[in-house]
Order: sequence, then structure tokens, then C-alpha cells
Amino acid sequence: MPERTQLTRWQAEPGRTAVQDEWGRVVADFVRVAVTSGRTDAGTGDGTDAGTGDRTGDGVGFWWADDLRPRCPDLAHAARVVGEVLAGWTLDVRVASAETDFAELLHRSAEAFGRHAHHYLWDFALMRPDPRWHEPELPHGLTLAAPGEVGGRRLFRLHQRAYPPGHPDHPAGDPDWFASMVQGRLFGELLDGSAVALAPGGRPVAAVLVAQRSSCLAGDGPGVVDIFRDPAHAPQGLGAALLRRALARTAQAGLPTLRLEVTEGNPARRVYERTGFAYSGSSRRLRLPGGTSRPQVRGSVPQPVR
Repeated sequence: MPERTQLTRWQAEPGRTAVQDEWGRVVADFVRVAVTSGRTDAGTGDGTDAGTGDRTGDGVGFWWADDLRPRCPDLAHAARVVGEVLAGWTLDVRVASAETDFAELLHRSAEAFGRHAHHYLWDFALMRPDPRWHEPELPHGLTLAAPGEVGGRRLFRLHQRAYPPGHPDHPAGDPDWFASMVQGRLFGELLDGSAVALAPGGRPVAAVLVAQRSSCLAGDGPGVVDIFRDPAHAPQGLGAALLRRALARTAQAGLPTLRLEVTEGNPARRVYERTGFAYSGSSRRLRLPGGTSRPQVRGSVPQPVR
């Protein structure tokens, strides 16, 4: 009998979903994401039964409202309706500054809080990367490889070392989320700007992952979905060199922009600003109270954005 393991999936529905009040007026909208967990046979890795192709997961998970934004001037009314309609959901809410306006109203009733992130954008129509960034000089005999050549398990171990206790991003997600990202199921396929820096002997010490989308949002353009380095073995400046290389190669591919996010308190934010990324806003993750159990996703699950 093949071994059964747990698999978590993040699946975003194309387009935006509206939140309507009792009179049918749209008060907010968001991108709906289904987060589900279930069993998979070892070796298939896709959440389906190896013999029948049937999904073996039990469908238990939660709904996530990504990029939730108000669409009416009465923010108190919008927040009340959202709290009722999306009870028990996880939300990502845009904030102009820390905990203001619509987000502040939702924060007052939140059950739990998550990541406070800052968003950055490089618009290639306004500024082109230095052509020399395309092939950076790497220190200490380092070489570059594509993420697929290194393997997901080795990359995830590097990912864990990059975010030790005390770092704002510790603990750094879970292996299912990371595998979904690397394999292109979460943010689309990885682009040419992605790279892993290898020390002599082949040890991965830093990586940048550039995907077709910077988040679950359809049409938001390519993004640096993760950039990380081993603090004990990666030389200073390596992350910035990988980021500049990603910029040059994304621009060369004819793409219009490159986006990234950084957690509040992460010192890498200064590196992104010095490199030339422009601040474009902030968001805060929270969970609304509601019900005695987490929502269940059954039946017709939203399909991934492609």
C-alpha cells in the first residue's frame, strides 16, 4: 500500500467576488481563494488516488478573501456586512497606513491577526534596470542554477534556515505551500529571473523565485514571490545581486512590471528600496470570528487562475 500524506492546496478563483448587503448593493469585493487539505498517495503528489484518479482529500479547509477592498463610501456599513457575510474567513485587507479606515473597523472584531506586509513595484516603463545586472559577478566561487535543478526538498531546507527564530517571517510557511509555489500551482510558472546560488560543492545558499503572478490575484503581473538566503553561509550582498538579476531578466523578457512584498520589520525592505522598487501600499491579514468550526470547502472548488 502506498503511503498516504497530507496535502494542502491554495486555489484562486478568476476575477473578483462581490460582497452585497441586504439591498443588493456591492459594499466590497475580493479574490476568493480556497485552502483545502486532504490525503494523497506518496508518489503522485497531486491529491488524487494513484489508481483511480479520484481526489482522496476530505475537503476540510477555509476560505481566504485576498485583496479585500471597500466599494462604498460608508466604510462602517461595508465592514459590518463583510463581518456578517464572511464570518470565519481569513482576509487580506489593503491599508494605506497601519490599521486605518476600513481595515481598522475590521480589526476591531477580528479573531486573530497575521502578516502585515508592504507592497513594492518596479515599472519598467519608468525605469530600466542596469544591463550589467543581467549577469552579476558572484563572490566566493558561487554558481547559479535553476530551482528545478536543485529540488524542492533542498530548497525548502534552505528556506527554513533563512527565517530562524526572531525573524519577522519565522516560521516560514509549510512544505505544501512552498511546493505549490515552486511547482507553479500557486502563482503560475517560475520565470527566467528565478535562480539558486550554489556554494562550491553544490550547497544552496540563496534563492530568488520569480513567478507569473506576485499573488493569487489574476492579472497582477509577475512578482518576486520569495527571496531568501542562508544567514550563516551566504555572503552579504548576494540577495541584492539575485534581485537585480531578476529585474534585468524580467525586463528583457518584455514584461511591464515586477512586484514584491515584504513583512513589516524585515530589514530586507531597505534593500528593496535602495535597489529602486517603489512603495505601492500595505496590507494586513486577519481572521473573522464565526461559527463553531472552520468553513468547509466541498463540491465545486474554485479552480486555479491560469
